[in-house]
Amino acid sequence: MSTLSVVSADYSAITSIGVITLPFADTSSLFDCAYPDSDLSAVDKYIENCKEINKLWVDKSDISPEFSRLLLLGYVSAVESYVRTVLRSIINTDSKAQSDAHSYVIPYGAALYHKRPFLAEALLEGYSFAGESEIKKALNKFLEISNCGEEMQSLLDEFEKICQMRHCCVHRFGKLGAHNGIALGLASHSQALEKPLTLDVASLSDIASWLMSFVKALNNYLFRTMLDRSVNPKNPYQVTWHWSYSKDRTRFDRLYKLFATTKDSTISPSAKELYGRFRFAKKVVRNKKQK
Repeated sequence: MSTLSVVSADYSAITSIGVITLPFADTSSLFDCAYPDSDLSAVDKYIENCKEINKLWVDKSDISPEFSRLLLLGYVSAVESYVRTVLRSIINTDSKAQSDAHSYVIPYGAALYHKRPFLAEALLEGYSFAGESEIKKALNKFLEISNCGEEMQSLLDEFEKICQMRHCCVHRFGKLGAHNGIALGLASHSQALEKPLTLDVASLSDIASWLMSFVKALNNYLFRTMLDRSVNPKNPYQVTWHWSYSKDRTRFDRLYKLFATTKDSTISPSAKELYGRFRFAKKVVRNKKQK
């Protein structure tokens, strides 16, 4: 090689990169624009999403650490999607939630291009539901739930732990950073700093099962909350229940369908049965207390 060639050679070429092309010039073609959104409840969409993730690994006796981390991302993403869907469904259905949302701002582009049933989801664009704080913040803003109670708070605390592991996968290829270690408890995780998350089949199965229970518990909690506030005299949109299923059926069924499951191994009790329980708790018991 001549002296001139050595001088003019690219000294930054420490790796061979080939020809750089732009394969994603038309990113819209990468999305399934013909995908039909189903009318399933939020919890049933979550269950169906998890079933699809399960197909990737449930018949395997062993999985690689890298694959297990991708699966964890999928399961937490399914939880995030559930929260967005259920909040959007409530805002579209509940008079108070809809009224409260009147003053909230959405991106102009969403107003132009979103279909009406999905417009409420644009209100959630600034939220990431991969964590306890953002879920609580959204529940407070859109449903006025400032205190979710000890039991639900305990579940949210455990969900936060899983999300911290998820953050390691997203930002550090699975390695535990100091920030995540502090959130999980640095005293017990100090030896794991800068070490990669490794989930075997059993531990991933435990996480997937726990998240399923978490979403179902949150689903039940939100259903109860919506029913409770429908009879709250402080609610300006308090429902005038007739305490007759034939008369209240349309109103009750509309709420029931937001939370009921037909896709779980144990399907929801019928709307009529749950209405009977609701009637007993809110009318019969209250009447006894007044006597």
